[in-house]
Amino acid sequence: MGRGLTRFVEADQPVKHLGGFDHALVHCPRCDGKAISRAGRLTCGSCAYTSELHRKPVKEAPFQSVMCPDCNRHIGRYREDPRLLRLRCRGCGWTKAPAAKPPWTAPKRTRRTGLWLETDFRGRTLWARNEQHLEFLERYVAAGVRETGPFNSTIASRLPAWIKSGKNRDDLLRALAKLRARLR
Repeated sequence: MGRGLTRFVEADQPVKHLGGFDHALVHCPRCDGKAISRAGRLTCGSCAYTSELHRKPVKEAPFQSVMCPDCNRHIGRYREDPRLLRLRCRGCGWTKAPAAKPPWTAPKRTRRTGLWLETDFRGRTLWARNEQHLEFLERYVAAGVRETGPFNSTIASRLPAWIKSGKNRDDLLRALAKLRARLR
């Protein structure tokens, strides 16, 4: 420890897990400026853009009445997709076996805003949620002695090996300084 490196004690850190940070700095979807995402709401200071990030609650599907195709008799009422159910008419005995698996639907694409404090580091993404997270990373990387807890439940224990490695310390500190410059 002759280089004047500091000591990092995980127990002294104010935030123990990544969800403990109250906000994230992200790119504004309208002007690509710095915006704040807090409690499901995105707010941009430069263009005054605001948006609710929570999805609207999905309304429960109404009951669907199913009629027999042969005798036009009422078979039942179902909430689920009738193609997935075994159907049987009590009047004429008509039956229909369920489909092998649910019909495939393409996943919905959601537009996700990128983090403001994000950079490339040797083909990997180095990122921080906000100023407090960036300060945490700077303290951790700069430390020569790192005291962490015994369990894999805190931020420091979940960091990737390339951040924990001492051989990347100087380059990581330079990359974190670039992220610090983006805050201004």
